[in-house]
Amino acid sequence: MSRSPSVPVLLVLLAASTAQAADEPLWTDGNGRAPAAASPSAALQSFVRLARSLGPTVVHIIAISQGGDSGGSSSTSGGDDRPRPRGRGQGTGFLIHKSGYLLTNTHVIDNADDIRVRLADERELTARLIGRDERTDIALLKIDGAGELPVATLGNSDEVQIGEWVIAIGNPFGLDHTVTAGIVSAKGRRDVRPGGPGAPAQTGFYDFIQTDASINPGNSGGPLINARGEVIGINTAMNAQAQGIGFAIPINMVKVIVPLLAKHGRAPRSWLGVYPQAVSASLRRAFALPDQKGALLADVVSDSPAAKAGLEAGDVVVEFDGRPIRRADDLTWFVSTTLPGRKVPVSLYRAGKPMKLEIALVAASDAEQPPRRERGAGGATTGGRKSPLGMTVSEISPAIAQELGNPKLHGVVVMSVEPESPAVEAGVERGDIILRVGEVVVGALDDYAAAVRKVPSAEMLRLLLRRDGKNLWVAFPKR
Repeated sequence: MSRSPSVPVLLVLLAASTAQAADEPLWTDGNGRAPAAASPSAALQSFVRLARSLGPTVVHIIAISQGGDSGGSSSTSGGDDRPRPRGRGQGTGFLIHKSGYLLTNTHVIDNADDIRVRLADERELTARLIGRDERTDIALLKIDGAGELPVATLGNSDEVQIGEWVIAIGNPFGLDHTVTAGIVSAKGRRDVRPGGPGAPAQTGFYDFIQTDASINPGNSGGPLINARGEVIGINTAMNAQAQGIGFAIPINMVKVIVPLLAKHGRAPRSWLGVYPQAVSASLRRAFALPDQKGALLADVVSDSPAAKAGLEAGDVVVEFDGRPIRRADDLTWFVSTTLPGRKVPVSLYRAGKPMKLEIALVAASDAEQPPRRERGAGGATTGGRKSPLGMTVSEISPAIAQELGNPKLHGVVVMSVEPESPAVEAGVERGDIILRVGEVVVGALDDYAAAVRKVPSAEMLRLLLRRDGKNLWVAFPKR
């Protein structure tokens, strides 16, 4: 089944509560790493063993929607008032607790009025939705009255190695308990989005395990299993035309979300209010950083928890609540596992110097996401000026400011960029608004020119740009 599209309007950081249910754990953890198969024949024997032992823990899910009004979705489903399509979808799930708790993808049971689960012994039972989280595509279900059920053991996805053997068990195209095998071909895939090329942008937390074990429509929600027999991910059919490449949600991410779904029916989140971006090699030099780790803040939303704590555009956050940030979107996930209302320490670099702050996170609401403003394609300009950076800039006229939705917008607009110039190589585009040159706020053309003149030739110059309603930093040497 396909997910409902959700177009992001602002990159705000939303955080999931880390509250734990007081009951017994809902799953069983493994106790070690999966050994590599010594030979192809050993791998084949391992696949036979895994299929036989794990098959009974995998279930076929049938999601039935009667269509019509949503009827006011319950808080556990996290729905809205949009009309629901009539239909019948299929997917996979796997049992994690002997009492009948099981996991699947949220998009498998999206809009369902009735969720049916077919066990390996052919029994078909009704499942209750315990909780769902659309941003991680994880859903927790429960079937009652089935007696004591076999369960899958959950592994440690942080220890997954590229090249190790894995199998996927699912119901592709409705074909029960189909087993496919392959290897982990990559991990930490955050550059892919649900639906494949051309699909609408969707808001979520993405950190997929990539595998060449075939994952097709109907496999969604099933387990990706290592050679030790531990589930290391939940399979997600990203694109029907994936041509042998599949993706799975890391099981360690699932372990964070499941207790929240069991307790709240959803993943409570809080708001931070920043736009982070990756630190490139040129930005590392321009900001005098020791390495390329961390999250560079392109913007901080006014009156947000981040702003109140003193975070500023240009800060590079390198540690959040004691956890190091290696990539920019680590910050998003770290915040997502922090309890709303907590005061959290952060370590950062500002103007090349280390410092520490404390942030009090608050609960999120949709009202805290301001609308995205698109860049205009034209408008009257004044005072165009060629710069030594390989581009022509101009002051922002009232017409351009109005077109961009902000009559008080300051800065200068990029009118053209020379081919093979430092600016174009850094990614500057026609129509970008230059808000800052280093630490200097650009209010008019003279501010921009004076700030550029102060940067010696061959030294790194950093610009804060605004493009398509978002801020971003670029850096390149001044020629």
